[in-house]
Amino acid sequence: MAPTFSRRRVLALGAATGLAPLLGACGDGSPSSPNGSNSPAGSLKLPTYKPVTVATPDLAAEPAGVSPGYFTYPATSSAAAQPVRGEAVTALTYTYDPIAPALGSNPYWQNLNSRLGTELKITYVASTDYKSKVATTIAGGDVPDVVAIQGVVQQMPAMLQATFTDLTEHLSGDAVLAYPNLAALPTDAWRGTVYDQRIWGVPVPRARIGTVLYTRADLLEKAGLGLQPDSWAEFKEMARALTDERAGRWAFGQIPFNTILEMNGITGNWPGGVGVWQAQGGVFTHSGTTPQFIQALEDTVELVKSGVVHPDHAGAPNTKRNAWMLAGTTSFTIGGYAGWGKFYGQAKDVPGFRLTGMLSPTRDGKGTRVRTPGPTLSSFTAVARTDDASRIKQILKVLDWLCAPFGSSEYLALRYGVEGQTFTRDGADPALTEAGRSQLFLPVRYLAEASPVIYEPGNRQAVQDQHDHQVAGVPLAVEDPTLGLYSETAASKAASEQQELDSVLLEIQLGNEPVSAWQPAIKKYMDRVGDKIKAEYEEQTGG
Repeated sequence: MAPTFSRRRVLALGAATGLAPLLGACGDGSPSSPNGSNSPAGSLKLPTYKPVTVATPDLAAEPAGVSPGYFTYPATSSAAAQPVRGEAVTALTYTYDPIAPALGSNPYWQNLNSRLGTELKITYVASTDYKSKVATTIAGGDVPDVVAIQGVVQQMPAMLQATFTDLTEHLSGDAVLAYPNLAALPTDAWRGTVYDQRIWGVPVPRARIGTVLYTRADLLEKAGLGLQPDSWAEFKEMARALTDERAGRWAFGQIPFNTILEMNGITGNWPGGVGVWQAQGGVFTHSGTTPQFIQALEDTVELVKSGVVHPDHAGAPNTKRNAWMLAGTTSFTIGGYAGWGKFYGQAKDVPGFRLTGMLSPTRDGKGTRVRTPGPTLSSFTAVARTDDASRIKQILKVLDWLCAPFGSSEYLALRYGVEGQTFTRDGADPALTEAGRSQLFLPVRYLAEASPVIYEPGNRQAVQDQHDHQVAGVPLAVEDPTLGLYSETAASKAASEQQELDSVLLEIQLGNEPVSAWQPAIKKYMDRVGDKIKAEYEEQTGG
């Protein structure tokens, strides 16, 4: 079972994780090294990668990193010979959805437990409240068997060491092959589970394509435009052609700043400053300090002044921007790749609706395009600290079962539930019933799941367009050099400084401040936290 903690140990952990305000004003614990490295360059062997394919895809997972595509749901077969069985497993995770019916009135959940052979007891809260929930749970000392770790917190290595099980001997190298579905998870996703050269959990992987400049292909084709500009000049010309203020149409629902950054050879997500570090020979450079960033700012100001961005874009929520694009008020919107299929569900009554993704052109139409990759994982699931090897193996078998691949009977149970109760068939394709939709709000997939596939029931074109976008975009992705590294300064001190920097960035983009305001802002950021973050990364890579 999950361990319980004395108040002495809880106070020590609070000091290490920034939870002390929840625990009282005093404490005698001392954290481990504040800059614990999870650099992949050390002696740790990441889990051996061995893909599992139950059903042959219609569109291959090639080149590397591209998700396989399926036009119809395949005939199912089992991916796990035996249920897990054994003692109940408790879990804490997060959700983006409404609350699912409780176990007693949820046949989907009951079926999962029956197939597992053990009871999976899940506690969950909204993603926006999750970090607070984890903090209070750890502080209270009654930690569930498995906990989803979302994002990075202060003193991350110390928190993991004090609270969770080091899974290295169970998962590194060929040891992971005892759990074939875990061995099928991509190598890059495992890097985000490593701190101080130890593996602390099982990753929940995500597609490598990342943020998409979603494109109303049907509107562009109606306007006689191609779907992929090759240069900054063509990009601007396309935007002007799609804008008619008198008719209430604009090209963009928000400022496409990251597209313009990529056009100038810079990867990373702004605002927020995620993945904004470049590295060469172990020496790190913040992208905001480069001449290319200044050029991207100048290009952005020019684009906004030309009137091709919706006048109400500032402060508009994503739901509003998506509605503009679905209505044809705008032709582009920016969003995460996971939302591709949701647009088709919302646009079922829009005649001729077709969605594609646009790549960023190069500024002069020459050279090689670049792309910001998506996050390798959304979270990872850690096992509460225990020395019971048999219990660890049982829990890992549960997580392995939850990672059953597409096409398996286990995957069908995980994603659709019980045929005749939670889903019916439309030909070969499963279709959730109304009851099934509510029951499947149970956030099992935020504990563990298989690598993503491309599957849009009844929409062959959507599958083809997503696959085409991945084939074109994934090879262009420039890996974030901080992947597998940990900076205590970034985790504990950078948030407020980044917020201030993003505020200056927005004012420049809106034309309220000149581009020249950027240089003192980025210098201030580097002086306060940036140079320290740079030094911490370089210390781990030998730069």
